[in-house]
Amino acid sequence: MTRYINGLVFNYHSRTFEIGDFEVQHQYFTANSASNETAVDLTNCYVTPGFIDSCSQIGLQEIGIRWEGDDSFEMESNLHYSVLDGIYPFDTAFKRALQHGITASHIVPSPKSLIGAKTVVVHHTHTTVDEMVIAKNIAFTFSIGHHAKHTFFNATKKPLTRMGIAKILRDTLQQLQQHEPAMKKMMIRAHKAVDIELIHRLQKEFNYEFHIVHATEIALIEQAQWNTVVAGPVFRYIEHNEMMALSPKLYQQLSMMNTPFVFCTDHPTSSATHLAIEAGLAVREGLSRADVLYALTTGAAQFLGIEHITGSMREGLFADFVIWNKHPLDLDAQVIATFIKGQQVYSQKEGALR
Repeated sequence: MTRYINGLVFNYHSRTFEIGDFEVQHQYFTANSASNETAVDLTNCYVTPGFIDSCSQIGLQEIGIRWEGDDSFEMESNLHYSVLDGIYPFDTAFKRALQHGITASHIVPSPKSLIGAKTVVVHHTHTTVDEMVIAKNIAFTFSIGHHAKHTFFNATKKPLTRMGIAKILRDTLQQLQQHEPAMKKMMIRAHKAVDIELIHRLQKEFNYEFHIVHATEIALIEQAQWNTVVAGPVFRYIEHNEMMALSPKLYQQLSMMNTPFVFCTDHPTSSATHLAIEAGLAVREGLSRADVLYALTTGAAQFLGIEHITGSMREGLFADFVIWNKHPLDLDAQVIATFIKGQQVYSQKEGALR
């Protein structure tokens, strides 16, 4: 058992930092026992749960590798594809993410394929994918708009209109109802308002929990009610016309719409190391630091259905936490150490340990 004392610990209830102690035993947070064992003094240090990237291709698209390192999409659609079978656990991006306080990612296919795959949430350490898995079959993904149309045309030399995309989506959702009845969460990549409107219609037609990824022009759709949006990334280059409205104001717009949202980098679209930058941009646009930190941790875990496993510093959950030298959303804040399941996996003094 290890006891940590006097740290400024993020409280997920009050969403504030409070001076406190916590204990870790056998991979989990445990109840404070006022143990007499030697304690780790965290005076003047901030402590948060590990950050969670709510949409990432980490491990599917290896950084610095060409096409042979890209396992993020398939041209053929299949309801039984799972990203779990394509993740490379030695992608160096995992270690880089640890250096920035990110302990877990929700891994999804790239936007290149209209019909995606089942997704998975993984920790950022261990040597096999099976050891990394936190939860499987989180959602089934789709992609509509520029990327899906472009990839389809390159492969078939035939155009794919939005009418055709809508037909394929409806057919696939009906098949999922028959063959994967337990799969209820659908994530659809969309930037443009016309595509977001299609998702709104699908939401009325099917008994699924639909979530928009990116949602660049969502503010143009008035009087619609949305489930949690996986927003951004906004810290990236404008790649095509559908992204012309991309701006950090997206976070303010979602807040004004009372639409819950979580953060993502869609690594390598934006580097996994930029997750805190996304959060910082949201603060710049007027959101509170407390709400932003909640969205990076407990809020993300709740969205992914893993709040009973990780995402908060409470008894019985995996001891995934990060020690910072300053408030985590300060521009110059640095990670002192990162822990997954109670084991130190990154130290500022030693570099990534695993």
